[in-house]
Amino acid sequence: MIPLRRFPKLHFTGVGGAGMAPLAAWYAARGFRVTGTDRQDSSNLEWLRSKGVDARFPHDPTLAVECDLLVRTSAVGEDHPEVRAALDAGIPVVRRAEALGEATRGSHSLCIAGTHGKTTTTLMAARILREAGLRPCSLPGGIPTNPEDAIVSDAPGALVVETDEYDRTFLSLHPAAAVVTNLEEDHLDCYRDIHDLREAFLEFLAKLPFHGYALLCADDPGAAGLAKDVAAEVLTYGMSESAIYRGVENPDGSVTVLLRGSELLRFRLGVPGRHNRLNALAALALSHREGADPAVAAKALEGFGGARRRLDLVGEANMCPVFDDYAHHPTEIEATLQAVRELAPGRRVGVVFQPHLYSRTAHFHKGFAAALAKADLAFLTPVYPARETVEQGLPSESILEAVPEGASVRMVAGRAEAVAAMRDLTVSGEAWTLLFVGAGDVGSWARDLVPEGGAA
Repeated sequence: MIPLRRFPKLHFTGVGGAGMAPLAAWYAARGFRVTGTDRQDSSNLEWLRSKGVDARFPHDPTLAVECDLLVRTSAVGEDHPEVRAALDAGIPVVRRAEALGEATRGSHSLCIAGTHGKTTTTLMAARILREAGLRPCSLPGGIPTNPEDAIVSDAPGALVVETDEYDRTFLSLHPAAAVVTNLEEDHLDCYRDIHDLREAFLEFLAKLPFHGYALLCADDPGAAGLAKDVAAEVLTYGMSESAIYRGVENPDGSVTVLLRGSELLRFRLGVPGRHNRLNALAALALSHREGADPAVAAKALEGFGGARRRLDLVGEANMCPVFDDYAHHPTEIEATLQAVRELAPGRRVGVVFQPHLYSRTAHFHKGFAAALAKADLAFLTPVYPARETVEQGLPSESILEAVPEGASVRMVAGRAEAVAAMRDLTVSGEAWTLLFVGAGDVGSWARDLVPEGGAA
């Protein structure tokens, strides 16, 4: 852990972020004086203040020169006013990855890695361990839907950590155990290709101690293919017959879990989707290895309500349910659509998709087109550029050009037009399920469609 004696006062730039907020609270609970700023106030800042963090808005360079160490989110560069002020004053600046790495160094750290499903799996595992009385602290990259799953920042048990491969940040961590949910092409603005990404995952898994273990998804070729190159003990989970922790889906919607062929437990998940049942298998396998009672684990999963922006029900508009989802990869969009059709069979599905990053759009434009074609009607918005310019990739029109013949995918100009198009569906007389999907600001658009109080 960061030495308290040397760095008693920490400042977090971008403290309202989903990954930054729990980390700031974790350090505050361990005796550090923590300040933090963000562009605007939020529920995360309010939560941090309740945890003893001096969380303010907007950014304030004067706070940066009053700390002993500044922690910045990866979304903030060295040209940020707070970062610049700290560097000019000779104050050390580290990324969140380094601060998180120090948190894992002195903890029994259970690290959840993978291209998709990290946040949900982290929250599921933490919930099971908590219900089993093992008092975990979780550091997820998202906010749980259930208030009872709120992060207990001062909990003394295992540290359950969402582990991000972006910018190779997971290489700063010190895992005692690691889950890999899947391994697909992504973050190709940071990696040369899938082979480079795979090597980074292997480097991460090589950090496991001799007494550690890796849990790999047997259903995912990328994750399962890592096994032969991992020195630590390897266990597998999934629906495949080869999985050590094998899930068998039953006609009534429950899942029977077999451990090396013998029944361990049966569970019924509180959130829909095959991808979530796989996430649950990962959390069950991890918690079982950590000593959780299987019956307690099954009961914990029944009450799991998901995470914000992961098929998050915002409300209803004219009896049409409206969901918000973080999916920003073709595989994630397809999984979300499958889950929605499972949840509400017979309803038509309308989607607003906001692509995230020009580089990702360029690489996955055909995949996005194929995924969106599985909706009954999809509205495609301009790219949310984040840190990029159009010269670094392709615009949304590249997706539209790749849409298969017969699919219903249309361009909209932005927020107002997207919301208006979805509102038209709510008064069409047909039964629709409506989704706002993407990693940009599209999540807030869904609330434009749903009046105060959640229904219309």
